[in-house]
Amino acid sequence: MKKIYLYLCGGLGNQLFQYAAARNLAIKNNAQLIVDTKCGFITDFRDFWEFSLDKSNIKNVVLKKNILIFWFYRFLKKIFRLKCIFNNFFFGTLINEMPINFFNKEIKNFRIKKKLYLFGYFQSEKYFIDNKNDILDELQPSEPNKKLFLNMKKKIVESNSVSLGIRLHETMPQNISYKVGGITSLDFYKQAFSLIIKKIINPVFFIFSTKTSNVENLLSNFNEINKYKFFIITEDKGFSGAMDNLWLMSHCTNHIISNSTLYWWAAYLSSVKYKNQTIICADNFANKDTCLDSWKLN
Repeated sequence: MKKIYLYLCGGLGNQLFQYAAARNLAIKNNAQLIVDTKCGFITDFRDFWEFSLDKSNIKNVVLKKNILIFWFYRFLKKIFRLKCIFNNFFFGTLINEMPINFFNKEIKNFRIKKKLYLFGYFQSEKYFIDNKNDILDELQPSEPNKKLFLNMKKKIVESNSVSLGIRLHETMPQNISYKVGGITSLDFYKQAFSLIIKKIINPVFFIFSTKTSNVENLLSNFNEINKYKFFIITEDKGFSGAMDNLWLMSHCTNHIISNSTLYWWAAYLSSVKYKNQTIICADNFANKDTCLDSWKLN
């Protein structure tokens, strides 16, 4: 049987992109998908990410710890600084998508002979669009059992909700922030806000971020938003857990998102729920094909 092995790494948003791309290839090639749940996280001493996908939904895959081939490739990559996308080894083909910052059609259409190993971020809808509906069914976050989230969801669905996602990539040193596209500018938020208030009657803003201080810093330079009702949703206010925040955010009808893959997925899952909505996306993702054309600020 054909097999695809997926190297999983990063936060929940990255993991969702990686899974979606691998699952799409598995469906197209009638192959079994095997996901490494440890190798990509065990040496993450900066962000301390861990496997975050909802195991109850991904029933068509095998979860496995520490696939040795990935350790072998990481060693080769570090020593020889490998940058080839397609690497043929005696054990099969390994696709390394990390060196590129755009959608690669050859990856999406790759035909598997026996074994394929996937290493990368795959941050574009184009990598899974062929089987979008089936894959989204597997990636829908489950409803949390925390009253804090459930009460906030009630406020969201009863209003003309606008999710405002602020990501400052605090744990990443400034000298390498370019790897995630840098920090989204205040001008982006202001332009997106101006567009939203022209299109949405009585908008209520739900501001998501990792820390309340991030939101307060933005608000101190953004007086216009104080004229509208808003709620701050951050970890230090009790809203902890990436999957629960994804679930909550996805219930917002409209979205203004910075270059965060988690916020991207919240807006994307929201677009399945709602037909008439406005999504405005920052254009400084590391992958130039991450932001959908219809989401771009014109």
